[in-house]
Formats: sequence, C-alpha cells, structure tokens
Amino acid sequence: MERTRVMRLAQLIKDSKAAVVERWYELVLSSYPQETVTLWKKQRSEFANPVGATFLGALDELLEAVLAWQDAGAVSAALERIVKIRAVQDMPPSRALSFIPGFKKLLREQFAESIASEGLVQELTMFDARMDNVTLIGFDIYTKSREQLFEMRINEFKSAHHMAFRKAGIICESPRQALGLNTKQGK
Repeated sequence: MERTRVMRLAQLIKDSKAAVVERWYELVLSSYPQETVTLWKKQRSEFANPVGATFLGALDELLEAVLAWQDAGAVSAALERIVKIRAVQDMPPSRALSFIPGFKKLLREQFAESIASEGLVQELTMFDARMDNVTLIGFDIYTKSREQLFEMRINEFKSAHHMAFRKAGIICESPRQALGLNTKQGK
C-alpha cells in the first residue's frame, strides 16, 4: 500500500524533477556566504565549480534513490558525495545536514496545491519518514568523515613532529640508541 500511495507523490516530483533539484541546490547553497552562492550559481561547469557540480549531480542522484527507495547503497553513495565535502568545510552537523530535513519543507512549498487538492498528505508523511532516514544516514556519514579527517590531522601532526624531534636528536630510533649502545651487529 505504501508503494502505491507514494507513487502518486513520486510522480509529481519526477514530473518537476529539474525544478525540485534546482530548489534543493539553492537550499544547500543557502548555508554558504553570499559570495560563494553568487559564484556557484554563475559557474555550473565541473571544472570551474567542482563543488557545485558535485552537489547538483549528487542531489539529482539522491532524489532518484529516495524516490525509488530500493537501494540503501544508492542513497548512501549520493549523500556521501555531498556530506563529505561539507564535513571537511568545518560545518557543524546541524548546518551540514540541514538540507535534508529542509527538503521536506521544500516539497510542501513546491506541491502545496497538489497536496491539498489531491489528498496527498499521507503520502507526504510517508515521504517525510524516508527523509528522516536519509538524515540519519547523513549523520553517520558526517561523523565518519569527521573522524577520518581528525585521524589524518593527528597522523600529519605526529609525522611532522617526529621528523623534527629526530633531527634535533630528541627522539631515538631504537632502545639501544637511547642507551647509547652501538646499534650495529657484532660491536
């Protein structure tokens, strides 16, 4: 029954997919400074604006995956392309992921008349549940991405300081060296 009900709403979304993705892209952009928004709206090329192009492509794929709701891997893969970028940009999770629950409001605005006249409120509620799940998946991706980022920073810090300490003679490479013993065999 859910599949049939959501299919009417899904068809409305598919019929307006380009406009829906464009509005969703604008929602993502709204969390950036105005100069960035102006540049990313002007430049659509993946070479001139790789981040914006990634966002647009990933939003399109994410919408398709959410509409089909058949493959959690497809949802995760599309979402990961966006969330990893936002995690590296030092955004707090609330701001980095705000475009997901914001999509629910976007749908209500875009299809307000159809929702009211065609009785799609229940379908919208079911779609909202999907987006809530997408939010949770996004939070997992964000957390994992931040952990990886911090691990990389820690490893970089350790590597840089290890080399500096070794050059200064503060770090010994082996216990024998620390004790002032010759490290060569037979001596």
